Amino acid sequence: MIESGKPAMRDVAVLTRAVEKVFRKLIRMLIGKMSLKKLQEMIQIIFIEETEAKLKKEAPGKSVALGDIALQTGVDTRTIKKIRTYIAISNPIHQDDTFLDGFMPLFKVFDLWMNDARFFDPGTRKPRRLTIEGDGASFSELVKMAIQSRGLTTGAVLKRLKEIDVVDVDAGTGTVVLKQEDNVFISKDDLDLLEVGLTAIGNLVSTVNHNIQNHLNEDAKYFQRGSWDYQFNPEHIDHVRSTIHRYLQKIDAQSRDLITTLTEPEGQKGQLTAGISMFYFEENPLA
Repeated sequence: MIESGKPAMRDVAVLTRAVEKVFRKLIRMLIGKMSLKKLQEMIQIIFIEETEAKLKKEAPGKSVALGDIALQTGVDTRTIKKIRTYIAISNPIHQDDTFLDGFMPLFKVFDLWMNDARFFDPGTRKPRRLTIEGDGASFSELVKMAIQSRGLTTGAVLKRLKEIDVVDVDAGTGTVVLKQEDNVFISKDDLDLLEVGLTAIGNLVSTVNHNIQNHLNEDAKYFQRGSWDYQFNPEHIDHVRSTIHRYLQKIDAQSRDLITTLTEPEGQKGQLTAGISMFYFEENPLA
């Protein structure tokens, strides 16, 4: 429960709690797939981009001053100038090799093992079997080259790679080999689910943002509803899930038919994406 004697602080507390709930669930999904450092970099770039776009929309035809962006973001103008320069000369972040390099500490290990001639055999097109310790093309040297972070040891990296079952270790010879060469940290199925799921989250956020901007105009607001209750017995939840699943399958089929009747027969430049999202959710108050 949010308690504060100052109305402004109560408003900030409500927003903070809501954002924290969303971020906490998103971060749970990203752990092991994206480093905190890269997430921070991405948020900083996007925050500056979106702030500048918002200010340009508010004052069309006028250039946006660094001070105005600083006022909206709380970031100092030197950092803003640096980020603006990066945005101006770089590809979108999902296409920027500089940004993607080191996306996850373990991913960099995998990337070097699969692409650097010291650790990859171009003749067999396979990653080399490496001695775990030693000079030259050893696993410890691979880790040293790939990961600059202090406190990350060869042993810790090898332990994690064994836990996710992507390497084979021969204790007798003191060597290690990469046995899985594709989708090492994110399986193909997981990657597809992440893409679809995060796209749906993005669509929901767009609807919420649109409705906030049009809160005084009911006719302009997009439909946004939810149905839930707090009193489900955990012992009966399987029945609840299956019943709602069957119901949503019927609604989904009807929605797809409806969308088909409303869309244009042929794709053309300038057309919009619109649709309906639906999903079942559960919330454990102790989680």
